[in-house]
Amino acid sequence: MTNKLSVVINTKNVSKTLETTLKSIDFADDIVVVDMESTDETLLIAKKYTKRIFQHEDVGYADPARNFAISKAKHNWILVVDADEVISKDLQTIILSTISDKNTADIYHFPRKNFVFGKWIMKTGWWPDYQPRLFKKGAVSWQVGVHRLPDMVGKQEKFPAEEKYAIEHANYKDISHFIEKLNHYTSIQAKERLLKSSKDDFSSSEMFEIFANELAKRSLMMNGTEEGLHGTSLSFLQATYEAVIYLKQWGEMGSKETQPEDFGLILQKMQKIWRYWWADYRVRNTSGLSNIYWKIRRKFKI
Repeated sequence: MTNKLSVVINTKNVSKTLETTLKSIDFADDIVVVDMESTDETLLIAKKYTKRIFQHEDVGYADPARNFAISKAKHNWILVVDADEVISKDLQTIILSTISDKNTADIYHFPRKNFVFGKWIMKTGWWPDYQPRLFKKGAVSWQVGVHRLPDMVGKQEKFPAEEKYAIEHANYKDISHFIEKLNHYTSIQAKERLLKSSKDDFSSSEMFEIFANELAKRSLMMNGTEEGLHGTSLSFLQATYEAVIYLKQWGEMGSKETQPEDFGLILQKMQKIWRYWWADYRVRNTSGLSNIYWKIRRKFKI
């Protein structure tokens, strides 16, 4: 016999995606929607699928409202779904089977298919993108902050990184959408990082190093270049994201004047970063004498 399931969703001006999401979770015994001051037709759409709609202050990100939504769930098993995600029929069957009396864990992590600029992204660190979404009440709570891992108590299991187990996520629809989100979240994260660790020394060199490291990591270590312009553009944008957080931290601290630096030395440092990660990429993609050659180059960053 299957245990009953509550699905919780947080919403904020998601009228373009919410109906598709709600249709995909019609198998749930309880649907909880917690809205964060939407001004579009989000609430009208939600009311077509559930009466269990609550309001929460919009603090700029979903995690506090997510914890509130979990507290409103009626049943012991909870599935967290974002308002731009879809649960496929295959995954629906797997979820219902998992929460039967034969379940072996308190928390289950699902892989997530992220569609970015119209393509399922499998490189650049975006797959399998495991998310703890199915759990027993009391096992998971989200920390206050942007893109932080939740606190988890109990036995955890991960489903295989296969498509049938994946939540489908309609992530960034285009470049403008990414930049809009970038501007919003980098402002929050800059303040969070300063609260966690006060910083008053900033430099052009450090900013370029942050950008270069993130770009190299995404495009080479995480194989972003193997997905064409989708992967390389995402690598560039995510490197920009990290650099913008740094610059907003500088702004929060008063945009203090810094000394001019030797740009030639900055470029040399960036070249070393790129030489290392390019050699590392070649080590992972060659064999024999060529592999030995690239291992030497990686060691000496030449």
